Amino acid sequence: MDLTAEISAPLDHPCYAGHFPGNPVVPGVLLLELVVAALGRGAPSVLTRVKFLRAVLPGEAFVLRWKSTGPQVSFRGERGTDLIIEGSLEFGASA
Repeated sequence: MDLTAEISAPLDHPCYAGHFPGNPVVPGVLLLELVVAALGRGAPSVLTRVKFLRAVLPGEAFVLRWKSTGPQVSFRGERGTDLIIEGSLEFGASA
């Protein structure tokens, strides 16, 4: 079963001061943190694959779609027809 959630990047975050002053962009690590929070499974044990494909600005929203197969979760973040982020994570004890 495919699941979805809408994610909005925060308008204000301390990291924007250095990423990038005067023209802030949501850093990949914050995007990944938002994805993990939306999945609701706690911290992943393995980042199998993650690709950041488009910039996200503060306050912008995107739709997260994911599919779980046991401990593996594959996901895609889309804004309209643009793919923002995609990847797969593993949850549970690492090998």
